[in-house]
Amino acid sequence: MINLFELVEDIEYIKKFKVGVVGSRMIAELLYRMGIEHIHYIGDFITPNDFLLDVSIRPLEANSYDVPDARFCSYMFTEDYKELKRQLRGADVIIAHKHMDLFSRIARDLGVPFMPNFITTFLPDGISFMEVEIPKIDYDPVSYSINCSIQACEVLRLLTGYEKPIIAPEACVVDLRMKNYLRMIRLK
Repeated sequence: MINLFELVEDIEYIKKFKVGVVGSRMIAELLYRMGIEHIHYIGDFITPNDFLLDVSIRPLEANSYDVPDARFCSYMFTEDYKELKRQLRGADVIIAHKHMDLFSRIARDLGVPFMPNFITTFLPDGISFMEVEIPKIDYDPVSYSINCSIQACEVLRLLTGYEKPIIAPEACVVDLRMKNYLRMIRLK
């Protein structure tokens, strides 16, 4: 039976974390809805496809990502390494679906875990993202949504310690052709 007092304590605990998200508005939204309020989102641009895939973006307010009464901050992507590092300083984990090489370096410099666009976590003192062969992944809206949902759960596992997350070189990719739609792989 679920103890509601423990559940409320866990939700309050989750609010204290800061997560950096790059290029995936969907993950930022999922994490915010799961109780993580301190999110720094870095994005490139908004396209008409973004409006079709993400119903939470309103066309007239596309560049206004900030959430009132929360610490959800959005930044446009810049080439300035020091500025990106400053924007993500204090993050407990960085998730990047774009510019993954750059943000894996920033995560390592900041000493925080890094999650790329597939399901695994690179720890700052473990295998580097730059050392492994990245699998080729083709996403469609359904598989991408499943991937983001699982990654959001992996963030909670990582931050709460409730269960061990998938840690590199172990990884998981969404493959809708498989019966359970998830395929475990080992990064080379």
